[in-house]
Amino acid sequence: MSDQAHQDYNLPPRRESILARYPRNLKMIVTVIILALLILPPAFIHGRLHRHAEGEKTSSSSADMDVTNFPSATVGKVESDVNAPALNDQDDRGVKLIAAPDSRVTEDTAEGSLPRISEDGIRPWQVYARPFNSADKRPRIAIVVTDLGLSRAITDQAINQLPPTVTLSFNAQGTVVAAWGERARQDGHEIFLQVPMEPFDYPQSDPGPDTLLTTLPNGDNLGRLLRILRRATGYVGVTSTSGSRFTTDSNKLTPMLAALRDRGLMVLDARAAPHSVMNDLAHTIGVPAAAVTERLDSDLSPDAIAEALDDLEKTARQNGRAIGITSPSPIMLAQLQAWAKTLPQHGIALAPVSAMVQ
Repeated sequence: MSDQAHQDYNLPPRRESILARYPRNLKMIVTVIILALLILPPAFIHGRLHRHAEGEKTSSSSADMDVTNFPSATVGKVESDVNAPALNDQDDRGVKLIAAPDSRVTEDTAEGSLPRISEDGIRPWQVYARPFNSADKRPRIAIVVTDLGLSRAITDQAINQLPPTVTLSFNAQGTVVAAWGERARQDGHEIFLQVPMEPFDYPQSDPGPDTLLTTLPNGDNLGRLLRILRRATGYVGVTSTSGSRFTTDSNKLTPMLAALRDRGLMVLDARAAPHSVMNDLAHTIGVPAAAVTERLDSDLSPDAIAEALDDLEKTARQNGRAIGITSPSPIMLAQLQAWAKTLPQHGIALAPVSAMVQ
C-alpha cells in the first residue's frame, strides 16, 4: 500500500524495516549464505566442522575396527554409518573378534566354563558376534558351513578359503572342538556350536553321546546340554543339524531354549525337519533366533550348487535377507569362495548369522 493510501485511510505511517537500512548488495550476500546453508547436506557441514575441530584428521579404515571399541549396548554391531558397505567388506580379515572366554560373560564351574549374561546385561551372543554395520541397506545373505571340527583337512580348508564373514558351525562331538573354534575366531569367523538332538530314525542314526532325546526327562536333557556348552567357548549360539524329531517337540524343546535364553545365547534353526518349531518357539519365549531358508548341498553337482545359490540371492532380494546352510565338501567350499566374490557387484551383503536376528 502506498504512503498516500495510508493517509487516505487514516492509517499510521509505515515503519521503516531494519533491513531497509542496509545496502542492497549486503542483503544479497546474506541471502545467498542462508540459501547455501539450507541446501548443503547436514552431513557435509557436520563433517567439515568435525574435521576442522580435530585438525583435519581422517577417519580410521575398516581394517582398524576392533569390536572392543564398540559401546557395550551394541557389542558386535555398528548401528549406523554412511560407509556401511565399506565397513562390511566380506574379505576384511583385519576385523578382530573379542578374545574368548570373556570374563564378563563367563561362568566358571568345577566342570568347566559356561556362557552367562553379564552383570550389566550384555549377552555372549552380542560379545562374540562378528561386527556388522546394520546401516547397510543392501539385501543380506548369511552362509553357514556345518559339521566342522571332525576332519582336519576340510576344517582347515573352510577356515582358510572362505571369507571371514561366513559363519562356521562346529560339531560338539569333535575331540578338539574348542581349539578349532578358537582358530576360526582368530581368523574372523563367527562360530556356532552344534548340539546333537534326536533324529526321526534314532537310534539307527545316532548323533553321539549327550544327544538330547524326547524320551528323557527335561532335567536329564538340560544336564546334557550344559555338558555340551562346556566343550567350547566364544560361540554366538547353538544349532542342530540332526534334531529332526527333537526340534518338532515343543514340550521337550521349550526348556532347552529357555536355558539358552537365560545364558544369553542365540539359536539358529537349521530346519532339520521341514516342520521344525525351533524358530517360532524361540521368538515366542524371547530367544534371539534366525532360521535357514535354503539347503545348499542337496545335490553337489556344480550346476545344482549354482542354482541353489541363485535361489538364495532371489530370496534375499525378495525378503531382504536369506540364510544358506551346507555341510563341507571340497567342491562346495570352492564354489562358495568363487560365488562370494560376485556378491558386491550383485548389490548383496554377505553377513554373519548374528546380523540376521530380527
